[in-house]
Amino acid sequence: MGTADLHIHSTYSDGIATIEQILDYSEHRTTLQVIAITDHDCIDSALRARDQAVKNRLRIQVVVGSEITTRDGHLLALNIECLIPAGLSMVESIAAIHEQNGMAIIAHPLSQWCPSATLTTLHSLVENPPDGLEVHNASPACIANNQRARVANNLYLGWATTGSSDAHTLDAIGSSYTRFPGSSAADLMTAIRHKTTVAINGYWPITALANYGYHALRDNIYQIYQAKRPLISNPR
Repeated sequence: MGTADLHIHSTYSDGIATIEQILDYSEHRTTLQVIAITDHDCIDSALRARDQAVKNRLRIQVVVGSEITTRDGHLLALNIECLIPAGLSMVESIAAIHEQNGMAIIAHPLSQWCPSATLTTLHSLVENPPDGLEVHNASPACIANNQRARVANNLYLGWATTGSSDAHTLDAIGSSYTRFPGSSAADLMTAIRHKTTVAINGYWPITALANYGYHALRDNIYQIYQAKRPLISNPR
């Protein structure tokens, strides 16, 4: 059984690790075989990561992805080559991903702390379903909704299940992950299609939470300072 983390952010969006750092950490500090770079409404970082992994002949394989902002919540687009535009409905976004032969995974469903698909949205997708549901997301924002998502999928959705770290720091990578038959990115796509993936539970370590919290606080303070700087520089 292979292991994959399908939800990782870099400095191209709101993560604090560079592509080079993510590749080095995943290669040498984890046992993952596959990772997906899924920055918010961005594909450049994932393309760069895939190219560097191939160029440097890394053990780790990279799936090109993005976390798309749809009108109905966040959606992971995996195995794509062109960016899916933000602002479409969930149904439209899933269709656009499938036009590229990509995989659409609902990100952190039912979360109250980030843009997420509701139960109503999930019900509406039964006729035009995604390829999978992230039933376990390791970030603190999903502690309350992971089990609800898993139950909903078991009871009536029946989609492929994935577990992901939603890592914004290096030490969060692999904190939750997906098991699948095989070991390659191609094997992973086949497993999602055949619904043979397994979501493995886990949460960010305390160090990841503290590290990300520190950077978020520092950035907010800097933005407040910049906003007030003209007033400070030009007192009346």
